[in-house]
Amino acid sequence: MSRFALPGAEFVDLAFSLAGGPLPRDHSLGLWHAIARELPWLEREDLAAIFPVRASALSDGVLAVGRHSRLMLRLPAERVRDALALCGTALAIDGARLAIGRALTRPLIAHGTLYAQRVASAADDEAAFEQEAAAGLAALAVGGELVCGRRTAAAGPGGTLVGFSLMLAGLAPAESLRLLVAGLGPHRKLGFGAFLPHRSTAAVGSDRAAGEQRASADSDSHWMAAT
Repeated sequence: MSRFALPGAEFVDLAFSLAGGPLPRDHSLGLWHAIARELPWLEREDLAAIFPVRASALSDGVLAVGRHSRLMLRLPAERVRDALALCGTALAIDGARLAIGRALTRPLIAHGTLYAQRVASAADDEAAFEQEAAAGLAALAVGGELVCGRRTAAAGPGGTLVGFSLMLAGLAPAESLRLLVAGLGPHRKLGFGAFLPHRSTAAVGSDRAAGEQRASADSDSHWMAAT
């Protein structure tokens, strides 16, 4: 039996349609502050995660919010109704305004390969990060093949946060679900340590890998209207 027990609550993904923008590429801190103003209870949900907004990058370093752009949260299923308070609101994020539309939800489903766009690290080099990640995964009783990607940096409440993209392959179903719920490392509400299903052999951390991860998530047939 695993040494790590999943929380009793069922977790789901909740995705909102968006309009507005454009957004700065590094928008996660502003996004979290804007959401927290609308959903103050979210700060108390330790395992909740906010994914960076899915949007197309423009040449001037900003993101164009289009009809396929989504704001995605991962949270306990019992909180879905509370989170739907975001529908119809407008979030002010670093000078941009995002109109929040309808929401879809899906259960967390085990996949053999998971990918995180960034996992926070106290180290500044890949080798040290691999050791950190391996220790964190061992604490969760998660195995699999670990593949590190490129270094990333994002604004945090106390300064710049460093992280690396990370793929895990060959996961057993129980390990996959455990990692989807628990995540890896701190700063989940700033988009760190939150994993999604992945089906690509593209270089980890590349724009292609991130794009195929988004395509895999968008094509999932388990999405349904949130109520």
